[in-house]
Amino acid sequence: MKIDTTRILLAALALAACGPATASAPASGASPAPATEGPRQDPAVIAAQLQRATLPSSPRQANFTWALDESGARFNGRGVARFRAPDRFRIDLFGPRGETYFAAALVDETPRIPAAIDQQRFRFPSPALLWATVGVVRPPSTARLVDATSNADATVVRYDLGADGTLEYRARSGVLQSVRRLRGGGVQESIDLSHGPGINITSARYREWNALRTLNLTLESTNDVASFSEDIWSPPGTAR
Repeated sequence: MKIDTTRILLAALALAACGPATASAPASGASPAPATEGPRQDPAVIAAQLQRATLPSSPRQANFTWALDESGARFNGRGVARFRAPDRFRIDLFGPRGETYFAAALVDETPRIPAAIDQQRFRFPSPALLWATVGVVRPPSTARLVDATSNADATVVRYDLGADGTLEYRARSGVLQSVRRLRGGGVQESIDLSHGPGINITSARYREWNALRTLNLTLESTNDVASFSEDIWSPPGTAR
């Protein structure tokens, strides 16, 4: 059975506040006054704040293992993600014996895939899902902000993707927790992130709901990097 590398990439490519109302005590014998909500914050401001909060301060490298369950068939391997947010991403996937399955890069919103790869079969994932796997909120440049709310430490931001549906980010205290792509009233794809102490991602789970496909990524290490060589963003077999 052939492994669907696209799904591995989608998840791998899964790694690596309104002011609170002030309630005054009711007068003795009087009915409590209804809570007063503060002014609604500008959704564009909330969305921009979330993007800034999830942007790493330096380039990073993440090493991870992956395990794919595709309708009961199971595969596994290792991978390396190197990225410089918000415009450079390189992913390398390896099999259990270290063989290379896939090496590709994303520059801005343009994928760089080896010419030998069948791009109809191995479609590069959307930049938004790719960045979400490493905890970065980076919606497509063509997406339209629909709404954004922020209450206490929870933030929800939604973008219209046109025919592809709606992209919904959920974050807590400025840390991305999950992403959902919704269409036709249901979830089509999702990414859920788990975090260890602080904001470090420990694992990511990608689900393609209709296909009963689940990919689990477990982070082995992540390191800040001073810089990457520009050659990193042009994998062998790709044009600059």
